[in-house]
Amino acid sequence: MLTHRFPYPPNRGDRIRSYNLLRVLSTHFQVTLGCTADEPVAESQREHIQKFCERLFVSELCRHSRILRSLKSVVQGNSLTVGMFASPDLGRQVLRWHRTHPFEAVLVFCSSMFPYVDHQAFSNSRIVVDLVDVDSQKWSQMGRESGFMKSWLYRLEAARVRALEQRIARHADAVALVSDQEGELFARTVSRERPAVGLSNGVDTSYFSPADAAAAGGVERVASPLRLVFTGVLDYTPNVEGIDWFCRSVLPEVQRELDVELAIVGRRPHPRVLRLAGLGGVDVVGEVPDVRPYLQSAHVAISPLKLARGIQNKVLEAMASGLPVVLTSQSAQGIDARPGVEFAIADSVDQWCGALLSLARDSAARREMGGAARELVVAEYSWDKRISGIVPLLNGNAFALQTG
Repeated sequence: MLTHRFPYPPNRGDRIRSYNLLRVLSTHFQVTLGCTADEPVAESQREHIQKFCERLFVSELCRHSRILRSLKSVVQGNSLTVGMFASPDLGRQVLRWHRTHPFEAVLVFCSSMFPYVDHQAFSNSRIVVDLVDVDSQKWSQMGRESGFMKSWLYRLEAARVRALEQRIARHADAVALVSDQEGELFARTVSRERPAVGLSNGVDTSYFSPADAAAAGGVERVASPLRLVFTGVLDYTPNVEGIDWFCRSVLPEVQRELDVELAIVGRRPHPRVLRLAGLGGVDVVGEVPDVRPYLQSAHVAISPLKLARGIQNKVLEAMASGLPVVLTSQSAQGIDARPGVEFAIADSVDQWCGALLSLARDSAARREMGGAARELVVAEYSWDKRISGIVPLLNGNAFALQTG
């Protein structure tokens, strides 16, 4: 298994998925894990991951080397992201392992790790690539919505990533994505040569749960102040753009009718996010050791992302916590829930205001939506149920998975 980040702790979307993939794989295979790391990896973290692996190699990349390799990658006609996760040490170690005991199968997590196995040495190994999202589309959308200089860079990255995705479609034995919708997008925009299998994310419903029977919506009839929560990595562009839009466009309108408190919780707050703390009712909490107390003390969770690929872990975690969630259509992608029942969809300012005010004024509606959300994820979104399909892919039984 090759991952572009060390998969522990599972505190961001890609780590959550790669960690659970590793955990599931370890019950079916002898797993060797090779990965890069853009942050220091503590010995206790290595020891935890080692429990799932026969062998482990971590290449820690400093910021300076990542920048240099990204620029070199672009000059060579490749994408920035391939350069960001390029490690000669990891490449040599993977080949040494393979030549000593050839791998029967390789799981490549994200397109940027595919170059490590994109050569003749792996011609007899089954290669499965979990793209997670169609990243070329994400870069394309960012290019359309950015200023001139960023737009040019994002469009270039979109073209380079799409070329890599097309190469993966030609050479990998199977491709997985985080949802059937992403699989359809892959077919439309990248390639129809290699049908992509949708393997949705899940959620740990024993870890994320309501604090008590009354937690899904509070006990008061009118929630005042209305306590909102937004969670996520706070330097990730879609999160930054989404929460900035909400705080500047939606929140003032809701505050005309109701007292509102918003907690913004997550790692590495971007300067744009930190500036939101100057707005009335906004608390930029930043990184916390455990996000659950903030979910359990809120009345409503929000996900106002305008740019979203795949499935949003933050939404599943809030639903598992028994919270009603108000979210954009983009944030709802990949989650098979009923609008108005298990969550509320809002895209315009008016829709957001209507949904939040309605939930604020009706504790029964909060409890019903939060309870329905919790029931849905418990029944349908356990990690083992959602991603166990990776096993038949690695065993070469993709057709049975797609038609089963």
